[in-house]
Amino acid sequence: MAHIAYPSTQNFKNFKADYIRALERPQDGDSDVSDPAPGKRPPARATFFGTVKLHGTNATVVFRDGNKADPQIQSRSWVIENSKKDNLGTFALLSAAPLSALVDQILAARGQGSQFEEIYICGEIAGRGVQKGVAIVALQRFFAIFNIRIDGRWVDMRRYKSCSLPQHRIYNVAQYKTFEVDIDFRASTAAVHDLMTQYTAEVFEECPFGAAFVDDTGKQVTGAGEGIVWTMVRTPDMSSEDFDDTILCNFKTKGEKFTATTSAKEPQKYVNPELADATAQFVDYALAERRFEQGIEYLEGEQAREGKPIDGYDVKLTGAFIKWVVEDTVKEERNEMERLGVPEREAKKELGARAKEWYARRCREIVDALTAG
Repeated sequence: MAHIAYPSTQNFKNFKADYIRALERPQDGDSDVSDPAPGKRPPARATFFGTVKLHGTNATVVFRDGNKADPQIQSRSWVIENSKKDNLGTFALLSAAPLSALVDQILAARGQGSQFEEIYICGEIAGRGVQKGVAIVALQRFFAIFNIRIDGRWVDMRRYKSCSLPQHRIYNVAQYKTFEVDIDFRASTAAVHDLMTQYTAEVFEECPFGAAFVDDTGKQVTGAGEGIVWTMVRTPDMSSEDFDDTILCNFKTKGEKFTATTSAKEPQKYVNPELADATAQFVDYALAERRFEQGIEYLEGEQAREGKPIDGYDVKLTGAFIKWVVEDTVKEERNEMERLGVPEREAKKELGARAKEWYARRCREIVDALTAG
């Protein structure tokens, strides 16, 4: 069956820009594909439910046509059919669990009988050996559910937080510490941005998800968390016309260590568009170390998909690395690039040069380290 891609999650700055653009368009006008609620105006004021963002790798499970016995296990970009082409143990972990029991829990929470066309369970494979620099690396590898879609409609995870199989290391992030903010997109968002930054800093300082567990020695897990994902939820005063649950309307806030840009804040202006070196300054902002690391993760994911040995630092992959970094940066930071008047062609040229330089340097460093060893 065809792979179903999980939607990408924007940072708040880009989400807000697209959201305001959606608010200001004519009701019957053409919709922008990047709008958070294409086809209709989103509510001007909304509540966002925050869950801890886990630093791992995306994984999803799909059930179709009422069949609970034949799940489709996926990474972010491919269907995983066996352990030979696994992604960081995703198939090994999920194929061994009684996932039909998870479907039963989801259907019970829905309360509309046992029939369904599609159930889409979305989460993160995380823990030991998946990422680094966060508290949860002390835990045995696990799957944490963060979103569920039933028959094309995203559910309110506050109602589905009990859906989990902890005895099989399948958890639900909504069971742990959560957050909530109200955002009025027609007013200043400075105060709520500061509040979200405060909450995110607290998660970065001490991961509340990790703190709920003990490591192999019996000690409480401590350390950093990556950030928070904020998802719009329907409030009692919001009509069904104002809330479109066929769209996953969310954004992320991260601790500065985990951002792909050089600032986690939302300043009024990142660079002066009138400066002759605006392109270079845009690239300085858009390329933090984390984006390069994500490029390596992409390369390693592709190697896993093809069943090849994992080695993200191979000079033969230079072109693929540059292509990913350039495309990801332009996609993520297009709003800022256009606001500054930086031509896309010039931005791509500078991004490609920086990515090539970084990758060549890292490959040399690894070769030197191996030679010295």
